[in-house]
Amino acid sequence: MSKDLVRVISAVVMICIVIGLVMLGSTASFFMLAVVGTLVLDEIVVNFLKHNRFGLNYLASQLIYLGPVLGTYFYMDAKSFSNQLVVHITMLMNIGLLVYLFLSTSISYKITDSLKKLPFFVGFYISLNIFSLSFLFFHQAWWQLATVLLFITYGMDSGAWLFGKNFGKHKLWPKVSPNKTIEGLIGGMFSAGVLGGITYHLIFGEFFISQFFVFCLLGAISQIGDLLQSRVKREVGIKDSSNLIPGHGGVFDRVDSLFFLTPFYLVLIQYYLS
Repeated sequence: MSKDLVRVISAVVMICIVIGLVMLGSTASFFMLAVVGTLVLDEIVVNFLKHNRFGLNYLASQLIYLGPVLGTYFYMDAKSFSNQLVVHITMLMNIGLLVYLFLSTSISYKITDSLKKLPFFVGFYISLNIFSLSFLFFHQAWWQLATVLLFITYGMDSGAWLFGKNFGKHKLWPKVSPNKTIEGLIGGMFSAGVLGGITYHLIFGEFFISQFFVFCLLGAISQIGDLLQSRVKREVGIKDSSNLIPGHGGVFDRVDSLFFLTPFYLVLIQYYLS
């Protein structure tokens, strides 16, 4: 079986799982999301930071992650100021990671060296991102908003691959991700704008040209999340976060852009698109 066929089959299975979860409702989706966060944390702590899966650092990281995430289910309120504040804090932390992304290529600093000493911080950070994603599930239009978000990230990933493969000539950032091109970035942003706009129009019955540019911007932000993961993987010398998903690598490889994008998406949806 060819690698491309394996990749397609895995993608179809993942899409079916997402559709099934939506049909089961927000509670099932939330707890599946919590499991995804556990797997992402496992990949980072074990494969990136090289800690033993049964060691104290690993267990502490998982406990620090699970506590806030499980508490989220019982105390989440989409209109609560404190919960909205957490989303903004997560966005600011992701902006802080941009500083690392842009500066770490020119200075001898490796974020993984610091995180090896503080692996519990990873658990805290993953819990914040899961919190932001789960924030969607406590809105009345939770599956509609989640669908738009998924189509933006899908549009960016697929468009970047398609345009990069057929038209890519100028490297975007060879030191971080040698396969990404400027043409792929532009094509991905356009695809994210089109797919996001069409999905938003079909679900909510409205669309303005200015929203297209917002979705293009969100597509670019999701690409930054992918670049950030690529930068960390180059630090530790690995290609994929794991081999759990045939043809795709690990769970973190599939959700890195989604994690990074979600708080920005929620803020823009709240203040601009609503």
